[in-house]
Amino acid sequence: MKTPSLPLIALGLGLGIGLAGCAVTDPRVTDRAPGALPPHAAPERLTDEAIRADHRAISALRQRLAGLNQNGRVPTGNPHWAKAQCWLDMAQQNYHENDRSRVIEEALAESKALVDALEQGKPPADRTPAVGNSVRLREDLWTRAARVKSTPAAACVVAQAACLEVQLVWSGHEYAEGGWRHANPYIGIAEQQADAMDRGAAACAAPAPAAAAVAPVVREVVIERLVLTTDALFDFDRASVSDIRAAGRARLDLLAERAKGLRGIERIVLVGHTDRLGSAQHNQPLSLQRATAVRDHLVARGLPPALFVVEGKGSEQPVKRCEDKQPRSQLIACLQDNRRVEVEIRGRVAAATP
Repeated sequence: MKTPSLPLIALGLGLGIGLAGCAVTDPRVTDRAPGALPPHAAPERLTDEAIRADHRAISALRQRLAGLNQNGRVPTGNPHWAKAQCWLDMAQQNYHENDRSRVIEEALAESKALVDALEQGKPPADRTPAVGNSVRLREDLWTRAARVKSTPAAACVVAQAACLEVQLVWSGHEYAEGGWRHANPYIGIAEQQADAMDRGAAACAAPAPAAAAVAPVVREVVIERLVLTTDALFDFDRASVSDIRAAGRARLDLLAERAKGLRGIERIVLVGHTDRLGSAQHNQPLSLQRATAVRDHLVARGLPPALFVVEGKGSEQPVKRCEDKQPRSQLIACLQDNRRVEVEIRGRVAAATP
């Protein structure tokens, strides 16, 4: 069994124990002892090769999702893309928490099926199955997700509804592993997602304002932009969420809190860059993996996965030039500004024009 991070625990407490008193299909009486493996942890999931296979599958799906999103081919508001991303987030978080039940490969299988269909231009299956022995919790939240998809506002929030369903499955898996207290933080996140979904649906269904003499033109603007030096986030040639340094995590936590306080955010664009040392075949995936790790950390701090667009540019867009005729250590230090993750928080504003 795994223990959720402190922010998740705090969230569960702050929401007033969102599971208390809710009927489920398979209620537990007590939690299992900390550190005990779930009874459904298959022996074949405990091997080094199974762990490596999970890591390879997570990395491959992450790159395929980013590829679908590039150049606007499949927008983040597409419910199938969003659900594939949320299944992947569930698998990756359980991987980092060393959950060795079948939940990782089953969540990855759901994500992969959606990615396969999107890549082939086929209509993906509209399903949200229980994975990892998930127990069905909170029928009221399931009902809210289903109801909003049948309203005129569905086009505005259908991606949020898809991720809410995945979060409810995730909550049910955590309950199956550790009981009520263990699942409380996860169902608290689902409650927040449902509230945000309903607010978005209400705003989408609001009547349009009366026509004015001056027609508004809606355009996207950068609300905030910053550059994170990857040397401050990762050690050399490291790129996963677990590799982020403590100081880098603290800075990303501040960024997450800042983003939560901003109004009108439509998307957060993360673009990873490397220096020119090393091959393009190494640098381009490295830049994408680092930007993706930043996104995964911010999602873990409560920002919706559907907000993010992640790209990797490798060494194609340097901001600083350095002469080769110097010791390698000095050259690496000189090229530091090129090793970066650029963050743009974007929204849409209406500007009046004649």
